[in-house]
Amino acid sequence: MKQVASMKLLEQAAQAAKAEKQLEDIVVLHINHCMDNTFYFNNVLKGLFNHVTLLTPPYSNQDIPENYSGPCYHGVRRDGVYHLMKNRVELSCGSTEFLEATLLLLEEAFRRELIPLLRQGKKLLIIEDGGYHFEVLSRVKRLFPEVKDRIIGVVEQTTSGTRRSMSPQGYRYPYPCASIARSDVKMNVESIFIGQRIVEELGLMLYAADAFYSFHSVLLVGYGVVGRSCCMALKGRFCQLEAYDTNPRVLQVAKDDGLRTYSHPSPEMFSGDTIVIGCVGRPSFGEELFRAFLDGQGTNLYLASGSSKDVEFSYFCRYLAGKEAEISGLALEDQEAAEWHTCYRFRYKGEEKNIYLTAEGKPVNFYRGGVISLTYRVIDLVFTEMLQMALYLCRNRNLPPRLYVLGEDNPITRAVSEKELLDLWFKENHLWYQGELETFLQPHPLAAELRKIAWEKDHGEDY
Repeated sequence: MKQVASMKLLEQAAQAAKAEKQLEDIVVLHINHCMDNTFYFNNVLKGLFNHVTLLTPPYSNQDIPENYSGPCYHGVRRDGVYHLMKNRVELSCGSTEFLEATLLLLEEAFRRELIPLLRQGKKLLIIEDGGYHFEVLSRVKRLFPEVKDRIIGVVEQTTSGTRRSMSPQGYRYPYPCASIARSDVKMNVESIFIGQRIVEELGLMLYAADAFYSFHSVLLVGYGVVGRSCCMALKGRFCQLEAYDTNPRVLQVAKDDGLRTYSHPSPEMFSGDTIVIGCVGRPSFGEELFRAFLDGQGTNLYLASGSSKDVEFSYFCRYLAGKEAEISGLALEDQEAAEWHTCYRFRYKGEEKNIYLTAEGKPVNFYRGGVISLTYRVIDLVFTEMLQMALYLCRNRNLPPRLYVLGEDNPITRAVSEKELLDLWFKENHLWYQGELETFLQPHPLAAELRKIAWEKDHGEDY
């Protein structure tokens, strides 16, 4: 008999909150990946709140479960165009660009589901992975000018999503944003498993391309929390580990870990066939790195996203689409699509250059159909933190509109104890750790600094 996976901590937190009256007037917009654990979390939310609308950005062509009940907006990509769906029924064809398709899908959800409920006096709570709703608010304001006034707050999971709430002058929205992006759980526990899953999934995709880690250079673009976790997962695979980062202190950590390091793009980075893992949560393989590869001695380049967003190789994708300036001497001669990669065969100044774009440039750790990025036990920690912060926003509706980051000094951090949650997680799951929990929770030497620079324009990464 197949054992049904569960999230013990999440269920306990939800059970304790079920009798609370302040949840009755709240509708939830839940934006997350199209995976089984997302639907599990969503069902827990449906047991607590008045109404839940789920939206799954089209990171892959995975479909929603046949037995799922409740409004779910999702998308699939066919022949280069994103098709926008509600509960498997097509609404329209969206853009050829991932981000615009996601924003159009979200606009549909507001128009069809959320605004009618807000007009009835309901309040909106947003639980999100990606920060997409911030960019849609100006679009839906014409349909319902009071929309921002009806939002009690947002709980955000990622660093890139949290950044969307910021402007050069600081936080810019009239409701609180509670972020777990730099919590101890995200930085020091989840990242371990994320790194392992990226390396595992990419290994399968490389084999399908008749490639492998062994005897290759692996270039980690970004050596923050996830980049370093990928490094740890790659140890012992007989590859040469390298790191590229623009932050000298972060790069020093990579050097101390024994990696060859680069602070500026150079053809030396591509002296042989190279596997690039982008881990910055923003465009990582830009024109300078592309040109460095073309001028290097290597023939084959494998691009893989270790981010949770579809952004690492946006420059290369735009170049292929003719939306970037042509590079003199470079010609695309052929392309060959396989299940998990597309090989682009170039000729550059008479030399053969092949670029393998894995998973269409999307996150490799949840691209394959039916695959999960994190097990239920691991994501249980993350979802429980998100629920705890969401409940705090519901109980404290007079919080000043600002950014509240779990792990920094603010009322939510004082109310949500990560140490207690982690102690409970280890005990409930009969897991082992060595030494004091405080020591265990500092795997990256610059964890404190990475928290501080996470919201700066030129630094930070997605996880």
